Amino acid sequence: MNKLNIYSKSKTLLINELSKHVDLNFLDDKTLQNAHCDVYFHSGKIDENIASIFSRSNNIIVNSKSAKKDILNKIEIDENKVHVIYPAIRKSSINIKEVKREFREELNIPKKTRIIFFTARTLKTNGVKEFFDIIISLNNDNYKVVIASDKEQIETLKFQIGKYKLEDKVIFYEDFKSMDLLYAASDIFVLPTYVKNFSLSILKAMSFKTAVFVSSTNSARELVDIFATMESPTDPNTSFKIDALLREKDDLKLIQKSNHKVAKDFYIEKQIQRLLSILNIT
Repeated sequence: MNKLNIYSKSKTLLINELSKHVDLNFLDDKTLQNAHCDVYFHSGKIDENIASIFSRSNNIIVNSKSAKKDILNKIEIDENKVHVIYPAIRKSSINIKEVKREFREELNIPKKTRIIFFTARTLKTNGVKEFFDIIISLNNDNYKVVIASDKEQIETLKFQIGKYKLEDKVIFYEDFKSMDLLYAASDIFVLPTYVKNFSLSILKAMSFKTAVFVSSTNSARELVDIFATMESPTDPNTSFKIDALLREKDDLKLIQKSNHKVAKDFYIEKQIQRLLSILNIT
């Protein structure tokens, strides 16, 4: 089995899968400063030390085209060393129709009522205020909102929600373990985030046949069309677009199916083959 020096800030699904094909030697921040690196998984800022590290790396993997562009704009480097591989996801065995039915039955939600979902590790920077501004701007009333995050953030949010007068519209989940069930139960996923780095939640939502909206500032915009792209987290057109989907069932279903088709191209089975091809590993 081939052995590779590798650096990554976190062990992603893709890296875990790579370890099944290659013997990986993980470099830490200290050893990276002088070592040769076969595969460098880049994320975050481009600081003054990165140019030297890149020069000693055979392959640099980034998770978006915008991240690659940022590197090429700031560092003099061979473009062919920088490769884009979007985040990978696993194919779920969840029966989406069954989950939707059970979710609605459990919470007594009518079949025609749409579920609008919002979740993030950090609610503020991912636009929870902007999310509520979008919701209160909707003209259609046939929706329920689901928000999931850790207990501390949800409890804080509950104190703030009073001014929106949406108490009867919002369902909160604290430290919910089976997040895939919430994605599957939802119809529309909205992320008016300020975060630039690729939001995996967009790809996950798409894989569960959900219509999505994401800020143009986020790299996940590269996987969606213009309709799903918010010019900014405060884009006033977003509420109009969601209203259209709440009103037009067929349009919503068409988008959901299209998103699911796109997401299938990022299942781990396909993504690992792309990476192995880049590394010339058979």
